[in-house]
Amino acid sequence: MALVHPSGFGSCNLERGQNQLQSRRAKIAKHPTATQPHAAQILPSGFPTFLESKLAWSTSESSSALEYIYYLSKEDKDEIDNALKSFKAHGLDGDLVDSMNFPLPNLRQTLEQLSLEVHNGRGFCLVRGLDYEKYSVEDNMVIFLGIQSFIAETRARQDEMGNMIVHIVTDDNVALSPLKEFHTRHSKSSIPFHTDELGDILAFQTRSTAARGGNCILSPGYTIYNELVATRPDTIWTLSEASWPLHIPYYHQRPLLFYKDSRIIFNFAPNALLGSKAHPRPTNVPSLSPRQLEALKLVEELAEKHKIAIPTQKGDLHFINNLALLHRRDSAEVGPGGKRHLVRMYLRNEALAWKIPEALNRSTGWEEAYRQGEDVERVWHIEAMPDVFFPLIRKPN
Repeated sequence: MALVHPSGFGSCNLERGQNQLQSRRAKIAKHPTATQPHAAQILPSGFPTFLESKLAWSTSESSSALEYIYYLSKEDKDEIDNALKSFKAHGLDGDLVDSMNFPLPNLRQTLEQLSLEVHNGRGFCLVRGLDYEKYSVEDNMVIFLGIQSFIAETRARQDEMGNMIVHIVTDDNVALSPLKEFHTRHSKSSIPFHTDELGDILAFQTRSTAARGGNCILSPGYTIYNELVATRPDTIWTLSEASWPLHIPYYHQRPLLFYKDSRIIFNFAPNALLGSKAHPRPTNVPSLSPRQLEALKLVEELAEKHKIAIPTQKGDLHFINNLALLHRRDSAEVGPGGKRHLVRMYLRNEALAWKIPEALNRSTGWEEAYRQGEDVERVWHIEAMPDVFFPLIRKPN
């Protein structure tokens, strides 16, 4: 399959970027924070003045989000059905599915190209066309695991209990639990842009959708970075300082912006910085400084400016580069008996994986979550379980 970008998509106009950089000093002078001593140095040591990358896209360069969806053909679906039959014939547990025992001889090439797009192209892909109602819950899960094996084969635990799957469910019963009502995982309200605390690649299986809203909204971290450099380079200093006080999963300080192996990485969730009704900020944790609050506001504004919204359908499989993109969802309306239900997994492609900054690894246990071995406990709840299996207060994502 040849993935065709719309005209200009992913290409950064270097001349325009240089012009922006030449005029930024005048813009900096308008902001009080630019008087900080280190702001005069323009950028922290090693940080690039411009990112020329396909990851630096903008919706202004794209006519429709639908251009980035891969629609499964009849031949693709037949191949998936045959792969499911082949896997089940082995008599293996469902969590053992991989690219070898779930054979997709023709679709494989397409999925591998989509993986390249997730890592080094636009940073996301969506596979659409699966008939979720056609399969049992178990078979749907095997298909999800089988397809993802060609995009990112290694799966991470999402908490200390070893849960491999997290269910993100919004339904009419959230008001019965105050914690659920305000928790980002179950709330009907829109949530601000963020990244998940860990996870190279976020994978979502859509089991059901909201009556209205609840769409997936993405924004390019590279584009946000380029615009901040051009207009507010002092903010790059602020975001990259190791003084941000996060209180989830425990109190610690680290940067929100990293530069590692020629790649920019954003990692933050507003709830861990500002607190919320579901995640109250302890009184003994320092508050954000005015400079930090302004930086968060600027990132949110730019994320909104460059966002792309993707209406979600039942059966959709989303794959999102959690290191390159920010994401959020809009508010959701659920009808009587209806609900929005996504299944989330954290994945890694060992051949294409980005290196994780040590400060980020230390604070999140990132690499430990991906550790393989017989001593690693993994729990697979393919159906949504009571809250005790997924402690809501542990993490904001």
